[in-house]
Amino acid sequence: MSGYRALTDERGYTLAELLTAMAVMGLLMAGLFLTLQEGQTVYSFGAGRAEVQQNARVALERMLRELRTATQVTAANANGVTFQFLDENSALVTVAYSLSGTSLQRNQTVPTPTATQPETLIGGVNSLALTYFDANNAQLSSPVTASSVYGVQISLTTRTEDTTLANYAPANRQAVMAGRVKLRNE
Repeated sequence: MSGYRALTDERGYTLAELLTAMAVMGLLMAGLFLTLQEGQTVYSFGAGRAEVQQNARVALERMLRELRTATQVTAANANGVTFQFLDENSALVTVAYSLSGTSLQRNQTVPTPTATQPETLIGGVNSLALTYFDANNAQLSSPVTASSVYGVQISLTTRTEDTTLANYAPANRQAVMAGRVKLRNE
């Protein structure tokens, strides 16, 4: 009969028992919140890192691909390059890459109609460094004579453009990509 009495006992919980239960529940919720917050931090760190790497990779690959087909460099300095190549219709196209603030600019002059088509390739660029090489693979000193350029090394440093990631390890949200190409020079 003692089991029956426990079911009919309507005394409830004491204030001490309720406070203890609430304190334990509060600790559990705080631990859960901290775990979720840490997960968000890790996700944001990874998203920022992936963004800067992808931006740098895409821009560098495009620059290297176009420079590889270049027939001649017409202007060269440490922060920009202008070169010419023949398009699929054998028309001479002039392309210039330069850094404008934190944006990598690509300007293309097409032969018909004669017009410049400016394009922001990527944003969030910290630095663009170009090094030039002659036919003997020797580094050219500044100022560079454009006609003597046979190879170009590009170093591109990017950072995230996402301002919501401002609180997450800024030093780890940079990517440095480099590549080197020999011009076709036909």
